[in-house]
This record gives sequence, C-alpha cells and structure tokens, in this order.
Amino acid sequence: MAGTRQILQRRKAVANIAKVTRTMEMISTSRYKNYYNRWFAGLDFYDSLAQAAYLLLTSSVPVEHPLMKENNSGRIAVLAIGSNRGLCGSYNNSVYRLLEVHLQRAKRAKKQIDIYACGRKLVNTLHYHNIPIKQVYSDFDEVPSEAQSHAMADGFIEQYEKGELDYLGIVYTRFYSRASQHPQTLTVLPVAELIDDLTTRATVIWPSELSFEDFYMSPSAEGIFGSVVRMMVRSSLRNCFVEAALSEHLARVVAMRNATENAGEMIKELTAEYNRARQGQITGELLDIIGGVGASK
Repeated sequence: MAGTRQILQRRKAVANIAKVTRTMEMISTSRYKNYYNRWFAGLDFYDSLAQAAYLLLTSSVPVEHPLMKENNSGRIAVLAIGSNRGLCGSYNNSVYRLLEVHLQRAKRAKKQIDIYACGRKLVNTLHYHNIPIKQVYSDFDEVPSEAQSHAMADGFIEQYEKGELDYLGIVYTRFYSRASQHPQTLTVLPVAELIDDLTTRATVIWPSELSFEDFYMSPSAEGIFGSVVRMMVRSSLRNCFVEAALSEHLARVVAMRNATENAGEMIKELTAEYNRARQGQITGELLDIIGGVGASK
C-alpha cells in the first residue's frame, strides 16, 4: 500500500484535474447555449428557404441553371469541419472516419478529390495519415463571419459554374437535438440535393394545395433562381459551421462532466485508501508503544 504522503499527493493532483475539467465544462456550456440560440433563431429562415425550394421544385416548367446540372470534370470537393480544441470525445475521429468513406469512393470512381479542412485537430489527423489538403481555413476560430462564409461559398459556386467541379459535400457533425448529433455529409452541389435536404428537414412544409403556378413572380422564376440558390448555398455552408460548433461544445460538456464525475469517484477512493493507510500507521505505532512498555517491565 502506498504511503500516506503519496496518497495525499495523488488526491491533490486529481482534485486539480477536477477543477480544470469543471471549468472547461462551464465554458463549453456557455458557448453551447450561445450557439444553440443562434441555431434556433435561424430555423424560421430555413423554413422559408424550404418553402421557396418547394415552389421551385414543383414548377411544371423545370428551371434551368448551371448549379442544377451535373458536371463531368472528374473532380470532386469535400469540406471537412473539425475542432480547434480537443477533449471532446470522439468528435474529430467521427468526422475523419466519414471523410475516409469519401476518399475510398473517389478512388473507386477514379475521380480526383480535393479536401478542404477546418479545425486544427482534424488537420493534424489528416497530416498524420498523409492525406493531402487542398486548403486549410484557419482565419477564424469556430464559425466564419458572414463575409468569410460568402467568399468560401462563392468560390465553390464559381468552380461549379465553370464546369471544374462535379460535386461539393460538407462533412460535419449535424445537430438534431440535445440528445442527438451525428456526423453526416451535406451535398451542396449540385444544388438539387441541397434543395431536397432543406425541404425534408423543414419543420413547416408548404401546403400541398398550393403550387408554383399559384404565385406571380417579378422578375420571373428563372430571374430570381440564381439569387435564391446562391443564398441557399451561402446560408447552408454557414449553418454547417454553426451546427458543428454546437455539436462540438455539447460533446465537450458531456466529456468534461464525465471526467469531473470520475475524478470525484477517484478522490473518494483515495480518501478511503488514505484513511486505511493512516489507521494502519496508528495501529502500528500503538503496537510499538505497547511492545515497548511490555519489554520495559
């Protein structure tokens, strides 16, 4: 059994770790609440986008646009969103495993895949596995500003409109609820699949008795489609970062709470061990005293 001094040192070290994990849990809880409020406030906006998407998809005359057609350049792009900080469980590993699926599919299809990555922990993992990265986004912490996300989205849109890109997917951890967050791929380009995603996940779907032809639009649907689609791509890309940050902080809250609870249990065990060791010392000292008294008689 370890000495009482060593047990006290271990208990003090565990107590210090518990203070750190508790502090990190409180910080991530605060950030989680901020991102959750931002995500919740945007639900009505995405419902409106879903309504607009429903009208566009139900038109009797299909709307033609370069972002709706399929390209055959042999090149695809995947944007992977990880975290800058660790201690959030399997958050980054889950994103990496899903990214591996895209790498394998691109290899089987004999297509060139360009990886765009965000998050130092994920970038380090990709470097460790010798996976080339086309571009690393490191000029923001967790969520890009509106101007940064617009520039990012416009760059992908320009490549797709020129026919230089066949596919754009975003690999991130989607936030469904406080009890459910899962890594997934959101197909952004071609935009038909993005419209389908917006429509199916909307909490309010446009009434089925209304159709595209029931509305008068000025300018025409073809005239506004480009602006609507660009708005969809920009807002969806930015929302992916918000959901990824939201899921990251929730994962860190859970991980740090578990670590704090484990530290508390360890402190209890060390305290009991210390009491046993101390009692053993006292008993030994009493026996020595009794033995000494008996020898002196």
